[in-house]
Amino acid sequence: MTREITELRAGVVGTGFIGVVHVEALRRLGVDVAGVVGSTRERAEAKRIAPAYDSYEALLDDEDVDVVHLTTPNHLHYPQVKQGLEAG
Repeated sequence: MTREITELRAGVVGTGFIGVVHVEALRRLGVDVAGVVGSTRERAEAKRIAPAYDSYEALLDDEDVDVVHLTTPNHLHYPQVKQGLEAG
């Protein structure tokens, strides 16, 4: 099944400079940003860029999220991608 980009909901992991850039880019494309994950919920909430998840696991458990953007430091990508794939 093919869906339009505007029908997708995204989650963004990382709330630093690149995370903020991804959130803005997704919104400009018409993608709904379901929420973000920061190093802590408080730090993610402080950015005020999107609703904050308690954890990466909470984002992965959200059945409404279609795509995940990883904007974390490079050394975290492999374990995060692996965890995301295992979560489906």
